[in-house]
Amino acid sequence: MWTQNLFNAMARLARPGGTLATFTSAGFVRRGLQEAGFTMQKRKGFGRKREMLCGVMELTLPLPCSTPWFNRTGSSKREAAIIGGGIASALLSLALLRRGWQVTLYCADEAPALGASGNRQGALYPLLSKHDEALNRFFSNAFTFAPRGSTVSVLRFIAR
Repeated sequence: MWTQNLFNAMARLARPGGTLATFTSAGFVRRGLQEAGFTMQKRKGFGRKREMLCGVMELTLPLPCSTPWFNRTGSSKREAAIIGGGIASALLSLALLRRGWQVTLYCADEAPALGASGNRQGALYPLLSKHDEALNRFFSNAFTFAPRGSTVSVLRFIAR
């Protein structure tokens, strides 16, 4: 249980002035906590325990800052690749095309709209739940927003 990784994690999560106490009084635990940045001392234990360790985090440890493994640069091209051949990808493609984007749509099927979107008739309705108020707000707002994008009654898919 007692490892230097644990002591370092405790120090990293402790605020300056944070305190700790432990039932153990083992020397390697005291030394490990001191190495991590705590000021430690032995005190009188309680019950049958003769001694215990108490400590205070008196340092402000710097937060580790890691460089991301990627270095993504911005692009001035207005190009998008959309994966999926359903209603959502079609409407997203339409919205981007209206904004002047070049869109490439990738679909696993041999043609778009062959999955559930291939139904001859569909219905648009909000997904409501009595348990999640935030989710209800999202779906009710999405439901009232959805008809705005349906000004185009027919979407044509062109296979390449």
